[in-house]
Amino acid sequence: MTIPAYVLEDLAKMRPISGEWWSRAQRVIPDGSTSRRRLIPPHPFYASHGVGARLYDLDGNEYIDCVIGFGPHLLGHSHPVVVEALQTAATRGTTYGAPHMDEVRFAELLTEAIPCAGKVNFVNSGSASTAAALRVARALTGKPGLAKFEGGFHGGYDAVLGSFGIDPGKSGSEEDPEFHSVSFGAPKENLVHTHVLPFNHEAAFGKIRRLASELAVVMVEGIQGHAGSIPVDRTFLQDLRRVCSETGVLLMFDEIITGFRLASGGAQEYYGVKADLATYGKVPGGGVPLGIIAGTDEVMAILESTGDPARDLRERAYFGGTFNAGVLVTAVGVAVLHHLREYPEVYDQVNRLGAGMRERLDVVIREADVPAVVVGDGSLFGVRFVEEPVRSVRDLVDENKAASGAMQALWLRRGVFVTPSLGLLSAAHTESDLDEIAEAFRGSFAVLRSVGVFDSA
Repeated sequence: MTIPAYVLEDLAKMRPISGEWWSRAQRVIPDGSTSRRRLIPPHPFYASHGVGARLYDLDGNEYIDCVIGFGPHLLGHSHPVVVEALQTAATRGTTYGAPHMDEVRFAELLTEAIPCAGKVNFVNSGSASTAAALRVARALTGKPGLAKFEGGFHGGYDAVLGSFGIDPGKSGSEEDPEFHSVSFGAPKENLVHTHVLPFNHEAAFGKIRRLASELAVVMVEGIQGHAGSIPVDRTFLQDLRRVCSETGVLLMFDEIITGFRLASGGAQEYYGVKADLATYGKVPGGGVPLGIIAGTDEVMAILESTGDPARDLRERAYFGGTFNAGVLVTAVGVAVLHHLREYPEVYDQVNRLGAGMRERLDVVIREADVPAVVVGDGSLFGVRFVEEPVRSVRDLVDENKAASGAMQALWLRRGVFVTPSLGLLSAAHTESDLDEIAEAFRGSFAVLRSVGVFDSA
């Protein structure tokens, strides 16, 4: 990572109180952070509050926020619709251990919006929703296998926790990639049913056909967020739908990022392809922990009791959890979806902002003569330090890691909070915000050039 010493010194001087809290955190939390992705040199900043498109730290610094909680805040931080719903619901309690009206209201709104949703059910995170969807698919088909795409992220459990990037010694060929875990402590026996497909590559279809007798489900993202804002090709997705239908393999859309962000109907509506089941989180929860599994009536029937407990053990998939459909998150979900239904122009607004952001970054890259490309779709954007278009993580093997690794600290110094490869916009962002973000990128490119990061490119 190539970050000039003076930049690190500036960041430390800007955030002394955050530094003190990080020192405290290191004594009680591994690495001093609940996620390695939050460890930004010289130390993470500690947020105090967020309003609209702005995030503030304990030292009083203000940032244009393009992380927005890793995606939930489509309406911006502390939106009145979310705040009022939380405050009102909290007076009624937080969890009951009994059904309540808002879980029904929320489910009704979800099934009206989600193309594949005959019924839905609730968990508490994106990871939990994809794990539940996997169990549903296996129970329904009687087959153990799952296929994920190279670069795809579907949660933090062993069966899917891998093949986000390329390891030349472990990833296999471009046409026939192999699964490789990214975490120590994942037993091989937990990975034997996981297969990897090449993203945006027609070789995926032949592999699905070869494995069809053991595959329960194919998981796909409309935009690969963790891999760096890489969109799926619409024709590829249409062909994937056809191949899954022909082979009897369920098609699952992971809509944790894209759901209620690209469109009311998520990636399914945006790309015009209907899944068999799908998972959601982030936006409909308004920042409150949420996971949703949605599926056709036929798919979701595997969760419905036969009325005979002994038979259920043999013929139905288990589903349950203490905090599923909690009072707070369902109240927020109802409020957010009502708001989005009343103001559907939000989707056009944020997607226009996304297009405008990508256009500005294209201009900055050309004018700065930087070997980089802009990626993304809808309200997502990113910059990758390669010279050719990016259609999959295979196109990032030779990325300038020194440049990508340094950018987040450089942006923070200029008042922009964004991850190196995934930026997200909200309805609270403005055109002037986009101009400021573009200028932050321009200045950061200049710093990198001054320390020779692009000299060998």
